[in-house]
Amino acid sequence: MTFAARRAGEHIGRLSLLALVAALAVGGIGGTDAVAERMLAAGASRILADAEPTARTLRVVALEAQDDDAQDAEVRAAITTAFTGTDIVVSRQSSVEAAMRSTTDDSRALRLLDDARLPELAALTSGEWPQLPDQIALPDAAAERYSLSVGDTVVLARDDTALTVVGTWTADDPEDPAWHGDPAVASGESDGAIGPAIVADGALADLPGTAKITWEIAPVDVDVAGIPSLRHAITTLGGLPDAVDPQRNNNTRVLGSLGDTLQRQSTAIVATRGLLVAPLLIIALLGTLVVGLVLATLSSARGEELRLLRARGAHARRLAFDAAIEAAVFVAAGAILALACLAVAVGMTAIALLTAIGATVYAAVAAGLLTVRGAGSADTVRPATPRSDAGSRMLRVVLVPTGFAVGLAGLSAWQLFDTGTVVHPDGTPDLLAAAAPALLLIASCALAPVAAGPLAALAERLLRRTRGTAPILPLRQISRRMGSSAVAILCLTLAAASSALAVAAPAAAAAAGQRAQIALLGGDVRMISDDGMDAVAITAGKWSGVTATAEILRTPLTVGSDTAVLVAGPPDALGFADRIPSGAHDSIAAGITRSLADRLGAAEGAVFTARIRSVARPVSFEVARIVDALPGVGDGFGVAADPEELHSAGIDLAVNELWLRSDTPGETAAQLRAHATHPVRILTAAQVNAEPVMSVAPALLATGALLAASLGVIGFLAAILAMTRARRGESFVLHALGLRPSHQRALRIGETAVVAAYAVIIGSGLGTGVAGAVLPIVLGMAS
Repeated sequence: MTFAARRAGEHIGRLSLLALVAALAVGGIGGTDAVAERMLAAGASRILADAEPTARTLRVVALEAQDDDAQDAEVRAAITTAFTGTDIVVSRQSSVEAAMRSTTDDSRALRLLDDARLPELAALTSGEWPQLPDQIALPDAAAERYSLSVGDTVVLARDDTALTVVGTWTADDPEDPAWHGDPAVASGESDGAIGPAIVADGALADLPGTAKITWEIAPVDVDVAGIPSLRHAITTLGGLPDAVDPQRNNNTRVLGSLGDTLQRQSTAIVATRGLLVAPLLIIALLGTLVVGLVLATLSSARGEELRLLRARGAHARRLAFDAAIEAAVFVAAGAILALACLAVAVGMTAIALLTAIGATVYAAVAAGLLTVRGAGSADTVRPATPRSDAGSRMLRVVLVPTGFAVGLAGLSAWQLFDTGTVVHPDGTPDLLAAAAPALLLIASCALAPVAAGPLAALAERLLRRTRGTAPILPLRQISRRMGSSAVAILCLTLAAASSALAVAAPAAAAAAGQRAQIALLGGDVRMISDDGMDAVAITAGKWSGVTATAEILRTPLTVGSDTAVLVAGPPDALGFADRIPSGAHDSIAAGITRSLADRLGAAEGAVFTARIRSVARPVSFEVARIVDALPGVGDGFGVAADPEELHSAGIDLAVNELWLRSDTPGETAAQLRAHATHPVRILTAAQVNAEPVMSVAPALLATGALLAASLGVIGFLAAILAMTRARRGESFVLHALGLRPSHQRALRIGETAVVAAYAVIIGSGLGTGVAGAVLPIVLGMAS
């Protein structure tokens, strides 16, 4: 034990470097993984919380059966069966719309609502909550709109039932899923019905009309691991109407777009995880290279010691075992320190523990094998000294893994570019496509050392006519000693490429988010109404914060066997600087997306025929412009036309969307909600994008790049020092040729600078190139 400690003490610097590298690798990989999981979970929860009210839950809707208790039990049992293994809350709500008696010709209905949760989701502004069957509480907006107050009476037309207003209230959050997206919660009216008027528990049983029953299914604390189970449960729930109401006597159906929200979460998580594989793999690869390099340097430094120990009868196995234990102890010490820091700071994950174990085992095995090789060399009488310019062995060592990396990266890139997504159609992650950024980065960096030798030889040939040894000798050393500089180049290239990818990620994420917002919203806020726009479209342009409004017609368009989207509106809203030129003959001039043009094989001036919903005859369109994407459509099949052109062709369809640009999207959406008197969808960026999850990638890529840069610099310096040590014998030869020690140092510094500059430039270029090639696809698809 004393002898082993003394041996370790003689090389404490290199062994401490092993511990440092292990700590950086384990801490970097484990920390990135732990923080990523935490941030992804928080981002996924934020996506669900910000989604549309109808996209946060599912609803089973049916007319009330004669035996309502049996109906309730049967529906709840079916829901429980579908959602087995998931944590959900099921709430029941009853509603009735009944016509009110009026002294004017204005016929109105009163929407009555029975839900035990609602008093907890609203605040009374006057009066009290209903306690008796003939009492109601109205929202402030409804009471104000129809001049009703506490104490007033509303009479139902069907049986002259009198209902007394005993309270008025305002919703804490009109977007709460419990209100089921009813615009009347904010405006007081929806589709001609006043309300919602909250009644006492069970009061609807005594009122005329058949109640509509809604069972709302809300997930509780959705975590990343639980998303697949929820998606499977939603698919299973689709069979509920056939199971509980096969004859559709009660018009049972499943509503809500929670599945779309879960899909958005899954896609963003898969894409983000795919991007984060890059720093993790690079940190692991750099850690492996640096540990191996330090152990090789340590074995070389102990060459004379090994010869002496072998001469004194030490067994090679014993020496290898001692070296393995020594390396494992120091690497384990660094790994344990990193694990302890992780446990205190962010928590320790399974990946961190596996990385620590793998690093320890790898160091022990590598140290043992290097010692066995060193002991074998010590047994030879005159160890062979390889030619200093013999790089063929190293070339083979570099080319084999490089070829494997390039092949795997090519397959992954082909999968990503061919499908354009990192998610399979069934929603499961496409791991091969998701790993494309990381594999392309590593494969391209692996080519840098391979190309260094030929490039240095070419540069040397071009500079042969120059005087002096300064430019030629360093290049000759690089070209003929690729084995000496390959590891140094690879380490620094990986570090530079990782940094370049991290630098490019924020801008790419912002651009992808902006493109997605324009494609999904057409602006900052989008209001969709199947019943057409009302006066709010005129007044919205005068609201504070609103900078532009556009009334848009958006409707499906059938082109051959494909379905496209037709958008018609002002040129600036559709992304055009001026109006689309009028079409020739009887055709409508249109701008189409490039994807549709490729599908049709159409160029500018081509004419194609399509069918518009609600228009009996086919319509001819002339391609006036071809664009990459259209607002409100994206890069899918889309057609943009001028509303006046449609009107001239006899196509008079009412606009059904309002696109707004606003400096305060949240406030503008709230104002739209307060003015909406028909069922509408009001969308903002928070409700359609995946920014809470996608923002994780740039932050952690920057952290990973910092760690990769640290390991890359350590590996580069270790490789340069090992190269310098291996070439100490050259100084005598160079001195004999007339090169003074100071001149030799200058040449070696120049050689090091050339290698470093080459690695940084190539790595930065490769990182930027990979970012430009794959980030728009991965981030755009996820956004």
